[in-house]
Amino acid sequence: MTFRESAAPIRSVWPAIFAGFALLLSGALSILSVRVFGLTAGFGFLPLTILAIWPRRASEVASVILVFLAGIFTDWATGGVVGQWALTFTLVWMLFRPELREQPYAAVKLMLVWGLICGFAVLLLSISGWVVYRILPDPTSFALQILMATLLLPLVLLLRRWLAHLFGDADEWRR
Repeated sequence: MTFRESAAPIRSVWPAIFAGFALLLSGALSILSVRVFGLTAGFGFLPLTILAIWPRRASEVASVILVFLAGIFTDWATGGVVGQWALTFTLVWMLFRPELREQPYAAVKLMLVWGLICGFAVLLLSISGWVVYRILPDPTSFALQILMATLLLPLVLLLRRWLAHLFGDADEWRR
């Protein structure tokens, strides 16, 4: 008899590669912005949605490497400080890994984790931005980026679910 999570989970490098590719794609999309009612809202927090729904069976070593490299790519693509998003992505992945959650994709728990991820990212980006630039970031910009990513989170989650069923990894969704 084993207790919950006492047995070693089966890890694979392929879920990490697919999620890493999605993280790279969302990092590339994070340079886009939309203008609504005179306000410009960016997609800077869109890659964090991928981290919020990272596959449970992804290899840990491959995941850390791909998350860090996707962060470096996002820093390069957005023209930001090299290492800021890489640090944020890596720490977010390490703190909020889905395999450590009992029900990783339950709606209420996902929204709670999403709120914690956004709060942690804002704090980390603010501190690292202050250290580099000696100015505090615009809270309205952060709020609009979080709003845009939150509005897209259900779409990202549905796409993740569809891909999980397509590749035969649907057992994560039955809990």
